[in-house]
Amino acid sequence: ALTVGHLESCLDAGSFDFVTDLAAKVPMDVISEMLGVPQADRARLRRASDLLVHREEGVTDVPPAGVEAAFELAVYYSEMIADRRINPGDDLVSALCQVKTDGDAVTDGDRLTDDEITSLLFLMVVAGNETTRNAISGGLQVLCEHPEEKAKLLKDMSLLDSAIEEILRWVSPVHHMARTVTADVEIRGKTLKAGDRLIMWYPSVNRDEEMFVDPYRFDITRTPNDHLAFGIGEHFCLGSGFAKKELKVMFQELFRRFP
Repeated sequence: ALTVGHLESCLDAGSFDFVTDLAAKVPMDVISEMLGVPQADRARLRRASDLLVHREEGVTDVPPAGVEAAFELAVYYSEMIADRRINPGDDLVSALCQVKTDGDAVTDGDRLTDDEITSLLFLMVVAGNETTRNAISGGLQVLCEHPEEKAKLLKDMSLLDSAIEEILRWVSPVHHMARTVTADVEIRGKTLKAGDRLIMWYPSVNRDEEMFVDPYRFDITRTPNDHLAFGIGEHFCLGSGFAKKELKVMFQELFRRFP
């Protein structure tokens, strides 16, 4: 419903910028809907979440505006949690306030603390906002750059699930992550020392010639498609299914209106 609403607003406006008016708005608004954030507060939280993750080129530290945005979100979520503990509703924050950390009956164990819930909400904002925006906008771009694949999808929308997997492989919404070597190890003739810092480039691994046939070809029917856009193992994205659902609904509704 949120996606449809944003699309209808764009239609009413007569013209729109796909990135700023759709791709940049839907993910954070969907998160806010799940959390039970009132409609009047959503634009404010979307702006704060954008400031939180924004970096100028060459700058790695959180800028002052990002620090202020983080504080604003922390205060807002803390007040929301306090309210839901007294006045629970049908939303994710209320559910988290009732969760038992040991999984036993409500009368046993400890509930999640306010700080733990706030940390989880921050994780949703940081991990689920900009990344999904990148996948949506990058997905439309690559489909426009490959009109034959877009035509194939429009002819048979049952290919949308595999198309989304290929979009995720191609776009790689998270470009890189860092890891620290915990013990000396040799990989492909290179010696890595404990304490070394590594950068993992997701667009590179998702174009690995040893894993993908013709990796620089965008193919919405690609199978198998063992991309690592969501990471792997204990670092696998908790919101992967949620992100795929957002992408699927966005392109279903978009192409139904603008084939």
